[in-house]
Amino acid sequence: MADVIPEAGLPPLPGPESALFLDFDGTLVEIAARPDLVVVPPDLPSVLQRLSNALGGALAIVTGRGLEVVRGFLPVPGLVVATEHGAVLDPPDAASPPLPSPPAAWREAADRFAAAHPGALAEHKRHGLVLHYRLAPEAGEAAHALAEAMAAELPDDFRVVPAHAAYEVRPRFADKGKAVHRLMARAAFAGRKPIFVGDDVTDEDGITAAYAMDGIGYRIPEDFSGQPARFRAWLARAADALEAGQGPRRPGGG
Repeated sequence: MADVIPEAGLPPLPGPESALFLDFDGTLVEIAARPDLVVVPPDLPSVLQRLSNALGGALAIVTGRGLEVVRGFLPVPGLVVATEHGAVLDPPDAASPPLPSPPAAWREAADRFAAAHPGALAEHKRHGLVLHYRLAPEAGEAAHALAEAMAAELPDDFRVVPAHAAYEVRPRFADKGKAVHRLMARAAFAGRKPIFVGDDVTDEDGITAAYAMDGIGYRIPEDFSGQPARFRAWLARAADALEAGQGPRRPGGG
């Protein structure tokens, strides 16, 4: 099935030979003042389920969020997720690489930072942590300094990555591009055209990986007018178009 232009100015809809890799915050859902306050539209899980079914399981959420958080927001049976920027895959690989975890002292320091700056938030993950300052903009410099000080203690294991009004300390090897490469080696994804959709700098590795495998990447600010709602409508039209075809089709299967 050839790609179809859904409406003027939007990217072509994915064909049945595609594999979709989708960011969460700022892509599937709007950015919220706090990460726990994002609103998942009630029809989004069903659209993702339809797309996954139509693509033979070749759909993955690739996000910086923790695994339990993503599963809570998107209760989609069988949905593949790469969380913490690809540090944690679910279902996991047969032989996942060992991952560092932040020392207890870092977690305590993060909590002290949040307590010292009303509105700031320390988000703890299995293999990293995030210092949020969206509701405490004056704490941005302090968040940056603390994150850099943490990573400097274990520079071979951790690095600092800026996010939406936040600084994240995460495993050095983990990025969304590596997650895409690992997932594309799985049977459901192998041989397909990867399409990565994201909204910020943390997604660039994933977009680069998609292009490296003869795929493509889309950015919410440029390709969907900065509107996750417009992207969700595009996904719903993609599900309709795929279901109107002949169902899941392996690449090269005619």
